[in-house]
Amino acid sequence: MPASRRVLEIIAIAVGMLFCAVVCAEAAVLKAGAAILMNLKSESVLYVQSEDVRIPPASLTKIMTIYLAMDAVKGGRVTLDDGVKVSRRAASQPGARMNLKAGDVVSLGELLKGAAVASGNDAAVAVAEYIGGSVEVFNRMMNTKAEALGMKRTVFKTPNGLPAAGQETTASDMLILSKNYIEAHPEALAYHSIESITYNGKTTTNKNPLLRMYTYVDGLKTGWTEASKHNLIATAKSGDVRLVSVVLGAPTASDLTHSSSFLIESGFRTVESGGRIKVAAQLEALEKGVSADTLMDALAEPSVSSDAERAVRPDIPSSEDIAPGAESPMGPDISAVSEDIVPTSGDAAPESDILPPDGTPPRLKDELEFEYDIEPGDNIEFDEEFSEEEFDDPSVWIPPDGLSETREFGNEVTQVRDIAAPEIIEAVEALCIEANYMISPDIKEAVRQAAGGEEEETPREVLGQLIENAEIAAEGEFPLCQDTGMAVVFVEIGQDVRVTGGSVRDAVNEGVRRGYREGYLRASVVADPVDRVNTGDNTPAVIYFDVVPGDRLKITVAPKGFGSENMSGVAMLKPADGIAGIKRFVIETVKAAGPNPCPPIIVGIGVGGTMDYAALMAKQALLRPVGSTNESWLWNGLEEELLKEINALDIGPAGLGGKTTALAVHIKAYPTHIAGLPVAVNIGCHATRHVEMTF
Repeated sequence: MPASRRVLEIIAIAVGMLFCAVVCAEAAVLKAGAAILMNLKSESVLYVQSEDVRIPPASLTKIMTIYLAMDAVKGGRVTLDDGVKVSRRAASQPGARMNLKAGDVVSLGELLKGAAVASGNDAAVAVAEYIGGSVEVFNRMMNTKAEALGMKRTVFKTPNGLPAAGQETTASDMLILSKNYIEAHPEALAYHSIESITYNGKTTTNKNPLLRMYTYVDGLKTGWTEASKHNLIATAKSGDVRLVSVVLGAPTASDLTHSSSFLIESGFRTVESGGRIKVAAQLEALEKGVSADTLMDALAEPSVSSDAERAVRPDIPSSEDIAPGAESPMGPDISAVSEDIVPTSGDAAPESDILPPDGTPPRLKDELEFEYDIEPGDNIEFDEEFSEEEFDDPSVWIPPDGLSETREFGNEVTQVRDIAAPEIIEAVEALCIEANYMISPDIKEAVRQAAGGEEEETPREVLGQLIENAEIAAEGEFPLCQDTGMAVVFVEIGQDVRVTGGSVRDAVNEGVRRGYREGYLRASVVADPVDRVNTGDNTPAVIYFDVVPGDRLKITVAPKGFGSENMSGVAMLKPADGIAGIKRFVIETVKAAGPNPCPPIIVGIGVGGTMDYAALMAKQALLRPVGSTNESWLWNGLEEELLKEINALDIGPAGLGGKTTALAVHIKAYPTHIAGLPVAVNIGCHATRHVEMTF
C-alpha cells in the first residue's frame, strides 16, 4: 500500500478518535459526568451514561427561563415587542452578561436573544422579573413547570443558573426539558442559532461550538460553573429526523465538544438501525500496542470481531465462531471513519460512513474547516485542538482577545490569557452592589428552615422578619443592612493570566469605589485607625491574593460588617488543649458575643497554620455554603457538635432567646507547628454576604 495512503488512513483514524473521549469494552463512555441522546422523531434513546446523576444545571437553566417567556407570549400575556425596564438587580448580575445597564428599556425579544446567545445572566433576571413580577415568584414558576413536565430530579433556585445551594438537575431531566421546549416552541430555535449579538457596544458570540462545526446543528445551550463543569445541550436536524444530545459535567471544553460531536454524528449514523451507540476499541487497542495494520483491518470489517478488538477484549470470539447472519458481539459499529477526509471549503463532499439520514455529509462551516496537506514521511502529531475555556464567557471557538501570547517553559508551551483591568472594575462594582442587596439563597433557606423549627412565637417572628427584609431589599434594590461593610475581596488568579491596562489591586479598589457610589452604599472606611477620617468611598478594600494554576480569574467580594467582626477572636492554644480546647474557645467567644453580631450567626473557624493564617481561614470558612458538609470526617463531626452546643446557649434570633443562635459552623484547617495550636473565630451575621465571579 502506498505510504501516502497509509498516512491518510492513520489520520482518518485519529480524526475519528477526536469524537470519542473515552472508549470502554462494552460501549462508548464519554469523558463527562452524564450524557443522553434521543431521536425525537421516534422518541428512542440512542445513548445513556449516568443519566440520573445530579449535577448543577449552570446556564442550561436559561432554557427553562426562555421556555416560560415563550409560554407567556403564546398565551397572549406578553409580546416579544414589549419594552422591559432593566432593574439594578438584573444589571448587577455577575458572570456572562448581555451588558445591560440599570434603567435600559429593552424589548423582551432582545432579552431572549441575550439569554440564548450571550448566556446573559443579566438578561435572564430581567426576563424573570418581567414575566414573574419578581425573581422569587419566577423561581416558583420554574419549579412548577419542571414538575408538570416530569422533571423529577430538578430543582431551580435562580433564573440564570448562577450557583445556589440545592440547585440541581440530571441529564434525563434536561432531555425532558429540551424535548418539550422544542416541540412547544420550535420558533425559539431561531434565537439559539444566532451566531452573535451586540448590545451597549459589547459583541458576544454564541457559546455553542457545534453551531460553528455543523450546518445541521441549530441549538441549544451551553453552561459552566466551577461545580457543574462544562455542559452542552445540542440539537440537530436532517430531513425529518431531529436529535437532541445532553452532555453534563465534562472536565474540559475539549471533552465537552468531542463528546457532543461524537453523539450527534454517531446518532445520525445509527438512527436507522434502531440500536444504541457502541464503538470498537480503537483507542485502547493502540494504547496496548496493536499495530496500525491490524487496527485498519478492524475498521475495514466492522461487522466481524477483529484481532484488534480481541486484543482489548479477549472474550470476543473470532469470525469463525459467529454464525452466518448473526450480529457481531460488538453491536453495530459506528466509530469507523471514512478514509476520505473532510473537504476544504469549495470542494465537493465525498460520501462518508457517518451520514445524517438524508445523506447530507457532516460539514464543518467555512470558518472552522480544516485542510490536511501532508506528504509521505511527514512527522504528524495530533494535539487537543482547543484549550479549556469557560463556555459561558468567553467562547473557546472564537479566540478571545486575551489569548495573545505564548510562554515556553522547557518543553511546555503555555497560552497567556489577557484580562483587561476595566473588566475587573466593572465586575467588582456589580459584585459589591449584589452582595449588599441580596442575601444568598443558601442562607435565606437556612433562615426559613430555622423559623419552622422554633417553638416560641418571638424567635419565629424575628426570623420571619429577616426573610421579609431580604425580599424587600431585593425587590426594592437597596441594602439589606445599614452597615454595608468593609469590602473584603478574595482574588484567585491563574498563573497564565496577565492583567492589562492597570494593576489588579487598583482595579479592585476602583470597582469598590464605583460600586459603593452607584449602589448608594454607606462608606465605612477610615484612612487611619487613630485619626479616624473617612475616606468617603469605602476604599481601600482588604484584598487577599492566591496564585493558582490555569488561566482563570476568580473574584469573591465579601462585605464585612463590624457588628460581627468586632466579636471575633484568635487564641494560641497549647497542643495538649486539643479538640476540647478548641470547643471551649469557640463556645466562650460566641457566648461573649451575645446579641451583638445580629444572630442567627454563621461561625467561621480556622485551626492551624500561624496566628494570622488561622484568622484568614476563619474568614474563608464563612464563604462555604450553609448546609454543605466538611470533607474531613473529623472536622465535620466537630462542626455538628459545636452547632448543637451553640444553639443550646439560648441566645436566639436577635438575642431574644430561642433555638437558633447559629445557622452553621464551618471549620477550615491547615498544618501547624509542633509547639502550637492556633485557633481563630470569625463570626458572620445572619446576612453573611459574599458573591463571586469567574472570568
